[in-house]
Amino acid sequence: MASYVYLVQNGDLFNIGSTNNLERTRIELRPGELLAFSITEKPEALIKSLRKIYVDNRLPGSDYYRLANSQVKECRSFLEGDGSKNNYFQPFLKGPSLFLFFSLSWLLITYLIIEFAVNPIFTRLS
Repeated sequence: MASYVYLVQNGDLFNIGSTNNLERTRIELRPGELLAFSITEKPEALIKSLRKIYVDNRLPGSDYYRLANSQVKECRSFLEGDGSKNNYFQPFLKGPSLFLFFSLSWLLITYLIIEFAVNPIFTRLS
């Protein structure tokens, strides 16, 4: 059964949660304003991803968060766009591992170009 994962703003606080009846939840969370939602078959995975991203902004013991404007935009795009339907992927490589991977790839491609493109030309000329 499909469920809704939602983002509701109530003043300067934001509620991230899931429900089977979005209209009932909107009424319960009044005067909060529904900013974004996503329909999904597995709301637990999506909620877990969102809570992991905003763990530092969570108010203890609640589903409320203090989010900056950029985080609100990020969460909205996550729910409304590519992040919905459980297709959100974190980058495989970041920081030093990305740099190392890029450097090694660059060296390997350079070696292959020299070995198979440049060396045959020089061997024919000599």
